[in-house]
Parts: sequence; C-alpha cells; structure tokens
Amino acid sequence: MKIIRRLLANIVDIFVFIAIIVVCFQVIIPLFIPAGEGLSLPWAGVVMVGVCGATFLAQYPFMLVNQTIGKALFGLRVISTNDARPMAAGIIFQRELFAKVMTCYFMCLPVLFGQEGKHDEVCETEVV
Repeated sequence: MKIIRRLLANIVDIFVFIAIIVVCFQVIIPLFIPAGEGLSLPWAGVVMVGVCGATFLAQYPFMLVNQTIGKALFGLRVISTNDARPMAAGIIFQRELFAKVMTCYFMCLPVLFGQEGKHDEVCETEVV
C-alpha cells in the first residue's frame, strides 16, 4: 500500500511540475518575449532558472514539514536516515531534484520493486 501511495504522490508532484512549466510558457514568458521572437540561449537559461525557482517556491511550505504537495495529499513524509544530519527544506529539494528532474526513471524504478530508491540512498532519506 505504501508503494502505491508513493507512486501516486510522485505523480501529483510531477503534475505540479508540469503545471508550473505550462504556466511559465503560456503566461509568464510571453510577457517578457515579444511575439514572433524565438527563445534565445540567454532566455532559455532564465526560463530554466525560473521554472526551478517556481517549483521550489510552490513546494517550499510543504518542504518545511518534510513533505511535498503529493506526499502531503497521501499522508507521507520524508525522514533522515543520518542522525547527524537533521532534515531541512534544502534536503527535500535536493531529493526531489535528484528523483524527478535529473534521473527519475533510473532512481525511482527500484521503488516499484519494493526497494529503496537511489535518490533516498544519495540524500540519506526515507519516506514513511
């Protein structure tokens, strides 16, 4: 049951990320880039930083209590497996960045088979 809740929480978090990307490209970017102009390399960098920043800001209130939006909806939270390193919003952000943006397919697959995800191992965290 925990695996299904984790999977559904990840799906919600991915939808939040996709929604932020859509809002950035449909609403925010057209405000700054005139119609007909392409997205140049400097603007692409600004967009990347903006999307990551918006994602962090949307999740930040939940990160303060060791969750993400998806984990909060399904009653899950993240704990530290390293007693010397207390949980912080930065650790949750790092964990979510590793899990979803950079290498979700490789790191999240073990979770489907009941094993600890590699992002949990790298960030010294566990979902309960």
